[in-house]
Amino acid sequence: SFNDELSDNEEEMEEKSDSEGSDYSPNKKKKKKLKEKKEKKSKRKKKDEEEDENEDGGLKEPKSSGQLMEEWGLDDVDYLFSEEDYHTLTNYKAFSQFLRPLIAKKNPKIPMSKMMTVLGAKWREFSANNPFKGSSAAAAAAAVAAAVETVTIAPPLTVSPPQPIQPLPIRKAKTKEGKGEQASFSFLPSFPPSLLPSFLPSFLSFFLSFFLSFFLSFFLSFFLSFFLSFFLSFFLSFFLSFFLSFFLSFFLSFFLSFFLSFSLSFFLLPFSFLPSNMVIFILLPFCSQCPPLKGKVQRILHWKWTEPPAPFITVLPPPDADPGIPPPKPLEGIPEREFFVKWAGLSYWHCSWVKELQLELYHTVMYRNYQRKNDMDEPPPFDYGSGDEDGKSEKRKNKDPHYAKMEERFYRYGIKPEWMMIHRILNHSFDKKGDVHYLIKWKDLPYDQCTWEIDDIDIPYYENLKQGYWNHRELMLGEDSRPPKRLNKKGKKLKDDKLEKPPETPLVDPTVKFDKQPWYIDATGGTLHPYQLEGLNWLRFSWAQGTDTILADEMGLGKTVQTIVYLYSLYKEGHSKGPYLVSAPLSTIINWEREFEMWAPDFYVVTYTGDKESRSVIRENEFSFEDNAIRSGKKVFRMKKEAQIKFHVLLTSYELITIDQAILGSIEWACLVVDEAHRLKNNQSKFFRVLNSYKIDYKLLLTGTPLQNNLEELFHLLNFLTPERFNNLEGFLEEFADISKEDQIKKLHDLLGPHMLRRLKADVFKNMPAKTELIVRVELSQMQKKYYKFILTRNFEALNSKGGGNQVSLLNIMMDLKKCCNHPYLFPVAAVEAPVLPNGSYDGSSLVKSSGKLMLLQKMLKKLRDEGHRVLIFSQMTKMLDLLEDFLEYEGYKYERIDGGITGGLRQEAIDRFNAPGAQQFCFLLSTRAGGLGINLATADTVIIYDSDWNPHNDIQAFSRAHRIGQNKKVMIYRFVTRASVEERITQVAKRKMMLTHLVVRPGLGSKSGSMTKQELDDILKFGTEELFKDDVEGKRICGAEL
Repeated sequence: SFNDELSDNEEEMEEKSDSEGSDYSPNKKKKKKLKEKKEKKSKRKKKDEEEDENEDGGLKEPKSSGQLMEEWGLDDVDYLFSEEDYHTLTNYKAFSQFLRPLIAKKNPKIPMSKMMTVLGAKWREFSANNPFKGSSAAAAAAAVAAAVETVTIAPPLTVSPPQPIQPLPIRKAKTKEGKGEQASFSFLPSFPPSLLPSFLPSFLSFFLSFFLSFFLSFFLSFFLSFFLSFFLSFFLSFFLSFFLSFFLSFFLSFFLSFFLSFSLSFFLLPFSFLPSNMVIFILLPFCSQCPPLKGKVQRILHWKWTEPPAPFITVLPPPDADPGIPPPKPLEGIPEREFFVKWAGLSYWHCSWVKELQLELYHTVMYRNYQRKNDMDEPPPFDYGSGDEDGKSEKRKNKDPHYAKMEERFYRYGIKPEWMMIHRILNHSFDKKGDVHYLIKWKDLPYDQCTWEIDDIDIPYYENLKQGYWNHRELMLGEDSRPPKRLNKKGKKLKDDKLEKPPETPLVDPTVKFDKQPWYIDATGGTLHPYQLEGLNWLRFSWAQGTDTILADEMGLGKTVQTIVYLYSLYKEGHSKGPYLVSAPLSTIINWEREFEMWAPDFYVVTYTGDKESRSVIRENEFSFEDNAIRSGKKVFRMKKEAQIKFHVLLTSYELITIDQAILGSIEWACLVVDEAHRLKNNQSKFFRVLNSYKIDYKLLLTGTPLQNNLEELFHLLNFLTPERFNNLEGFLEEFADISKEDQIKKLHDLLGPHMLRRLKADVFKNMPAKTELIVRVELSQMQKKYYKFILTRNFEALNSKGGGNQVSLLNIMMDLKKCCNHPYLFPVAAVEAPVLPNGSYDGSSLVKSSGKLMLLQKMLKKLRDEGHRVLIFSQMTKMLDLLEDFLEYEGYKYERIDGGITGGLRQEAIDRFNAPGAQQFCFLLSTRAGGLGINLATADTVIIYDSDWNPHNDIQAFSRAHRIGQNKKVMIYRFVTRASVEERITQVAKRKMMLTHLVVRPGLGSKSGSMTKQELDDILKFGTEELFKDDVEGKRICGAEL
């Protein structure tokens, strides 16, 4: 056992330490100690084996769940299973999810090990009593229960760390030979792991050569001596004939055995260099029932029952049988399972069916895990990867025969159609026969899922994309290096749509304004708004003057489109060929990709995101056409100076700017674009310092909130743009110390004028639907009042302290009070006491009654739904979003959700579902920080700010998701504020930050604002406490009819 081995290791360590510490350690003592240790170990092993035999031989009856409960002093769950339960709870996982909350409710403090053992026993009893299944189900249940018990008995220390997974063999060849479809697979079949020792081949070669030669020499000497003595006896005496025959046979057999042993050893020598399982395969080939798989299985997608084979044995009646009795039925075959698998290193186009026996033999662990997690009596229901329901899929199949074929072969097994569409071709290589293979990036799949495909595979648009790949090579390298075969499968020559090269000299003076949008924008089919054309003219003029700029238009005015069109104009007019670097929040990068496809179709845009493997593939295949431009591997290296850049635009996140500084900092960028540039408001941040070290010719910053807190942040943005001009922070702050003076405001505007362009929706769209913001004051519920008072009384000393060192403590108290204003279930104590449903969610009625905001929200949503509105609900806390999910489930509303934990792909899918015509989703839950960046939800017309952010600009960005271009309804914004609480005071204090923005960016009056002092924190915390601690004699102040 593990404990025995651990004790042995400890003894061994003690012996080593004793022997190393002493000057003299006799060998006899060492040998004696080792001998004693071995004896102890062997005794322990014997004892364990005897116990195992006794356990196996005894066939002890497992204890029932009732016996286990009684033994451990637990309360049993009295639940009578219905016929529907026996139909729905078909596997252990579903059974566990159903019964586990019931057991936990009766026994809140039950340990996890006992819980799993009881669940295993309950599952065994449930399956045995199942009237709709036979003995196979009971056996399966017993196996699951045994597995559960085994897991609970095993000590946690025995779990070994997982072995690292080898990366996929997707690497760009240094020489263009030997790559292609066969690059990911060896020419040898895959062998099952062998239990034989690794020295078996060497031992076999020695054994065979020695014994074969020995036996051959023995028999040869015997027969030679016999025949020679018999032959020579006719001519010589018996003694001489025997003597001569013996020595002749001996020498002949000796030389013959030497020759045979040498030749056999030489012949069997290669076996010593092969793995033992391969030697066994050569000596004993596999049977035809389980041929080797064509590669390594990456994942199991689906399984099905095969049709049983036709009867193959006819049973003849006995000779004395009665002719009137019908003949016996022929023996029927047994249906077998087949598994639909995805192969490692191959695309989803190569998915195929394999037999159960093959999967169990070559991928035992994967097969057992799949068998344990899924019901193996009935195949799983079809999972349409596109998300279409069965009815929609049937309609589309009737209209599109190609889709019907693909759906029957792939889509019904959980494969998304996008996974089988080519995004782009990254690279090519030639095999030994001279055939070309292409490295393909698939849509909606990361770069580490790229695969090599042969030239003539039947994939839609493959020929067009190959043509585009060679055209791009010709454009960037200036030469036609495509292979000689340029015919499609039908033998027709493809249309060669070569890309238009950018002009070598500028065609248009960038200082001249466009009165109408240029020709290259007309070619895209899009139309710019007049103010966007004005923004394009301003950016082009600033570029010609060498002035770095900040595009600070209000959220929703299309800063992304203006930026893309500006970069495209530099390229198409011949001012700059790139490359351009765009750094944006990870959540908005998908939106940037879509806009580039629309407004700049000739740009080759590379999205540099993902894990280490994906980024390694991008560096090796997307940064340059040259083989040795970048060193391969996960480690990031610099790029060669003379290497030709492959892309026009590189999209990446803030984090990778700092993580992969080595490669990105070695490239000379024609233009840098930073989206949501208020990330640069602190010059001490790593992002600011690293990005400042990049080689950049021109900088463009995008932000809807150029000034969030104070003038210092604005100075840092200007310092990043032009450090040679803005390099004295103290002088800047001293110069604009009294911002309330009219002359200082005018001077600041003149200073910002060349660098910043800002337009508001109210100025640009005169006919755009207005937005109205209402602050809705909400009362605390009785439970909230109890917790609010407890927080204040518990922290009485911190609130009464006069020193300045407890500012952090006050902020913690403030966060607790904000939680209390949202919902008391955000505290662990209240969450444990709250009533919970069997599925784990909170009881809806108790959930609503515990919070004043939820009581109000319940009434508001009912009215909004009846009037045909769609709602966005923002909250700072993701745990509050969890509670709102339970609330919406209780009310029966369909919804979507986005927070910081939802990645870009899933995020965009949720947005598309909500914005789709006729979408049934009524609400969209969003976290204020993650949901306030780069999202277009103009199909909603009502915004509810459930809890206000510390920074009011984050709330503005949040409700700007609905109040933007494309909105044709009036937008209503309801900001929930708990009356006479910390929330109400925070809202009042935050207004000063908005006043500063109004002053600096637009004319007006006001004063400079800084960070909150301890006095301000005291003021916020104590606001409303006097009224709270009065006798609670007033009733509720808000009812649904008042809204």
